[in-house]
Amino acid sequence: MFERDVNRAGSAIRARAACGALLLLATGSAAPAQAPDPRILPAQPAYARNAACAPLRIAMPPGTHRLPGDALISPKPAEIPIGQGDTAICFAYATADMISQRVGRAVSPLDVAGKFYFADPARLEGQPDPALRAHLRAHPNHAADIAWSRNAADINPVGNPGLQPYFDKLEGGEEDAAALLYNLDGLCEERDLPSHEGYAHFTPTYAALRFGAPLRAPNQCLRRVGATVGKLRSRRADAFNDAWLARVETLCRRIPLPVPLLPVSTRVAANQLDFMAMLEAGRPPAPRDITRLLARVDYALDHGRAPTIGYSWYILQDRDPKDPDLAADHSSAVIGRRRTAGGCQYLVQDNTGEYCARMRPDIAGRCDNGRVWLREDELRRTLYSVIYLR
Repeated sequence: MFERDVNRAGSAIRARAACGALLLLATGSAAPAQAPDPRILPAQPAYARNAACAPLRIAMPPGTHRLPGDALISPKPAEIPIGQGDTAICFAYATADMISQRVGRAVSPLDVAGKFYFADPARLEGQPDPALRAHLRAHPNHAADIAWSRNAADINPVGNPGLQPYFDKLEGGEEDAAALLYNLDGLCEERDLPSHEGYAHFTPTYAALRFGAPLRAPNQCLRRVGATVGKLRSRRADAFNDAWLARVETLCRRIPLPVPLLPVSTRVAANQLDFMAMLEAGRPPAPRDITRLLARVDYALDHGRAPTIGYSWYILQDRDPKDPDLAADHSSAVIGRRRTAGGCQYLVQDNTGEYCARMRPDIAGRCDNGRVWLREDELRRTLYSVIYLR
């Protein structure tokens, strides 16, 4: 992160609500000297653009996602990016893509979201992996940052007049925090906890839990939810969320992570609204700072990582004038790069499930089953964050 950008964004840097990225700077106290793990990228590399825009495509693990009821459609669900449906947790889908590419298995976004909202950050300190322990020492404020990001989550009021923080009514999150917390308890594959089309696979489950989860005594600490922030707790929501997480554990055949997940985040704005406010105030990010973000994208791709980016969905699709969302803050993984006559392009894996035909006409021609080639100049207009896993 560029120090002047940290100062400019101020305390709001951690308050991204819709699809954000936790500020985890690649600075801090040095870890004790030890032989570097060849599987892990250095904490403070020299970033540079790939001047040739050398073409490459990052291999993603085969898709295992399916529609509820195994409905048959064309294209087959596994041939398109896993879709978030009507959820507002694109951070979890982008993070799951980033983790899936790193570990070589299709990870469940719903499991990523569950850990982000409810896993106990204090348990990270007890993990034995030396690289993870060094990463935590270099980021001593990670627990406070996770709490801040959880408090920035929104609660969907639709069908929820009491604004209860039920798991399936929570919106927004931080890719970095989600990736860091996913070091706990092993991974859950998408085939075990299906997430395609958001919560559609579990609609009956959520309805049953809404009315059937037993209420506990007030202020009773439930193991699965007791370590989260107060905003995500209530007596009724605790019962629902604890029962849901218990259901997750019955479905997930957890597998140990083959490598620790060590996120690196860089940004020039807190979120897309902050980015837009900077533009309207006549103080846009300097072109060199956006170039530095793109250098992080190039670095990750050149080292076999699929980074996630924070940008606006309105790059891809026109805003409906009736849509109250002015920013359409969005997060996606980047899985490729190519040079064309018009310059460098990046392949963005979109998880909204939107069909290419609904996108802007000039974008639709560069879209294939939800994977979109975006020009560098298009990204520069809204790009504000880059996250990758070391």
